Amino acid sequence: MRPSPEAPRTPALRRLAATALGAGLLACPLPATAGPAAPPASLAPAASAPATVATAPAAASYDVQQRRRTARGPAVGVQFHGMWSSYSDPEREEVLDRLVEMGAGWVRLDMSWSMIQPTAGRIDPQGWGVRFVDRVVGMAADRGLKVLATFWLTPEWADPEAGARSLPADPRDYGRALAWAAERWQGEVDAWEVWNEPNSEDFLAGADAAAYADLLCAGYDAVQASAARGTDVVFGGTMHNDSTWIEAAYDAGAGDCFDVLATHPYQSPSDTGPMSGSGEAQWEFSHLGEVRDLMRRHGDRRPVWVTEFGWSSHRDRGDEQPWERGVSKRQQADFTVAALEALRTRFPFVRKAFLYNERARTDAGRHMKGYGLMTNGIKPKPVYRAVQAWTGR
Repeated sequence: MRPSPEAPRTPALRRLAATALGAGLLACPLPATAGPAAPPASLAPAASAPATVATAPAAASYDVQQRRRTARGPAVGVQFHGMWSSYSDPEREEVLDRLVEMGAGWVRLDMSWSMIQPTAGRIDPQGWGVRFVDRVVGMAADRGLKVLATFWLTPEWADPEAGARSLPADPRDYGRALAWAAERWQGEVDAWEVWNEPNSEDFLAGADAAAYADLLCAGYDAVQASAARGTDVVFGGTMHNDSTWIEAAYDAGAGDCFDVLATHPYQSPSDTGPMSGSGEAQWEFSHLGEVRDLMRRHGDRRPVWVTEFGWSSHRDRGDEQPWERGVSKRQQADFTVAALEALRTRFPFVRKAFLYNERARTDAGRHMKGYGLMTNGIKPKPVYRAVQAWTGR
């Protein structure tokens, strides 16, 4: 990563930079996915039993006031790949209708920076990428769905080191683009997530916590200095509950630069339930407790959102890695509801929970295909019905 040497990281200097940025944000030229990935080798549990990391157990005291505020559990959202070219508009509309019927209140959209700003300079509000986002976001808003947009994928003109899944040479280019987008879709996009799984080299080249902190702060400061000030900026959901990487991001200054912290607490081995294991390993769902503990060590009581989680229904061949194992359709339903209940009763600091994903994919192997709440033909699976019952209880 090559964060700009001029990009300030200390809070006081960032505030000065944000003020200056806000004064000329719209006047100056402005430089538009993915599901659960396998843990890197350094994190992957052994085939026989999940390994552990040297972190405190998940057993911890939880905020009673938060528990009262979240008595009904987290608001339910769904990862909706509605920006993908594999969708037609009638399919987008049908899927969104089904998600509303299921009881979802939110959708998570992956939005490409390179799509809305393919060339350097001002973003063209009439560009095809902007108008496409207008259309898809409008479909969600028309149904009363709130939108979390994951803003990522660097355009070539911003000089990423290793393609779209790497950081721009100057993180302030990202910040200006994010602020423009937050203003453009203010009132329709309710929160902006800065990148997807930035701790994983599958999604961010280098996966460097300090470089990511610079990007996060550039985005946060720009939004705070814009007309969209007050829109939630979300620390990008990490692959698993990667408390070690999150701690490194805090140490690099990220703690001043978000409104919500997110993780993707996929359970591994992936054929076990959400409360299986000790909670000590970061690829366990229940390691959410350690994430909260590290936040408290930094004096942080902001909410956590789970911006992806789920189980994949498929038959195993017998040679799967621990994170590739499937479950039955009935287990997928049971484990998902058990996870929602655990968030409600054990982890009430989690305010939003986004299920991965809306329907079976056709562009990936059987493990990725199995995550869908619906078939690719938009027929509900048992997990859809189980979540519908949970949200309507």
